[in-house]
Amino acid sequence: MLSACTAAVQPDPALESRMTTMFDAVYTEVSSVHIDPPDLRRFTIGGLDGLRKFDSSYDLDIDDDDVFMIEVGGQIAAEGLAPDDGAEIAAWSEFARSMVLDVHMSGLLPKDAGEEALYDRFFDSAMRTLDRYSRYANPKDAADLRAERDGFGGIGIDLEEHPEGARIHRLEHDKPGAAAGLLVGDRIVAIDALKIAGMPLHAVDRLMRGPVDSPVSLTLVRDGLPTPLNVTVGRTRIVPNTVFYSLIDDHALIRISGFNQRTSKRIAEAIGQARADLGQGLSGLIIDLRGNLGGRLDQAVDSADLFLESGLITRADGRHPESHQVFKAEPGDIADNLPTVVLINGASASAAEILASALQDHGRAVVVGMSSFGKGTIQTIVDLPNNGELYVTWARFVAPSGYALNRMGVMPTVCTSGASDAVATLDQALGQGVDSGAANLKRRRAASYGDEAETREILKLCPWLPHASGDIDLAIAELILESPALIRRALTVGRAVDGA
Repeated sequence: MLSACTAAVQPDPALESRMTTMFDAVYTEVSSVHIDPPDLRRFTIGGLDGLRKFDSSYDLDIDDDDVFMIEVGGQIAAEGLAPDDGAEIAAWSEFARSMVLDVHMSGLLPKDAGEEALYDRFFDSAMRTLDRYSRYANPKDAADLRAERDGFGGIGIDLEEHPEGARIHRLEHDKPGAAAGLLVGDRIVAIDALKIAGMPLHAVDRLMRGPVDSPVSLTLVRDGLPTPLNVTVGRTRIVPNTVFYSLIDDHALIRISGFNQRTSKRIAEAIGQARADLGQGLSGLIIDLRGNLGGRLDQAVDSADLFLESGLITRADGRHPESHQVFKAEPGDIADNLPTVVLINGASASAAEILASALQDHGRAVVVGMSSFGKGTIQTIVDLPNNGELYVTWARFVAPSGYALNRMGVMPTVCTSGASDAVATLDQALGQGVDSGAANLKRRRAASYGDEAETREILKLCPWLPHASGDIDLAIAELILESPALIRRALTVGRAVDGA
């Protein structure tokens, strides 16, 4: 392999070592775990093309001899002979690293093209060549994503923007903020002596977070007090709430916005609260997964297991040996077979689709709404040397009845696409026509994954279209829960014929 560096300045050995470690880690992991064997040539070209975002005059040219040449502003920034087809992973990693390093050392890119920015542009663009879900998260974004999945060190307050800084609009009663005497309406004007007026709310949130048990010093302005207060509060582990409970007559509405470390536990708590509120008067559950883009696989499985006594919840299959997984339900239905309706739409994805398909296939819940997004893949998370993360697609999910969730998603038992009348929509779905729920589900479950023409036809059956007015999904859910006969009919229509 040939590489010609045009820079007058030689790279710092420490920088060169860090970049080598970083590129080796990414190329090795992608080659090992991605669901399909990656084309490392295409992956590398994609990454090098990503550097174009630094300068519009950036140009990558590949000649007939497979020599890659990068010019910026008409000047050569890097040049090298690409590895042969079938070359080892290490050869492609070294080639990509050397090209990026040469471009960096050429001095032709803007000053903001530092080490982390180069990783961000290169790996973000390279990962997009694999599939639509594999991606790179830089250290800052990765920290936020870890906080969403696993929690973070905080004090249990929710903030809103305010001209003086940020205003407290909600306190968790059992968290350090409330224990320290903070009040709803207090304005935070400084955090650890740093004034925050004019700072974006997301930046304020980052300042509030820190290691568990570490203190944060707040300067507060409170109505009725002549001078600001200085309060020091210790941080505790905070896991964002993704489960929101309310009552609609004698039904419990449980909205799930995502799946993080405590989602299944909070679903159980919501059902427990509903029983405490209504006792024997609780007649049904509505689980709202609309707009739920997913989250942790284990929490989707645990959430489905709350309602199922036995059987398959989902199966995952990929190229890596560890990607093959089977998830089955254990005895115990937390809701004691209470009638249940699940609401989905075109923004219900991934973990939400696992929960919806499992409850539908087993005849445990009636699914109402529009076809889900169709993100039937799982991304394994790879920690990188720079504290960033790779999200690499490594398996596809299969519903209990055997159909792949990817692309075509979950077909609802009662399709409300473009609907304007709840009763008419319900009658059509539970009827015997060619466009009934039973007919649509039969076509969906029999569809072949990878058949593009068939996929397009399935996607036309129940597309994500707006309703004429009102929340017709919720109206249909209430109609179903109010009628034992409708419940029985809808569960029969939705249940997988050949079992789950």
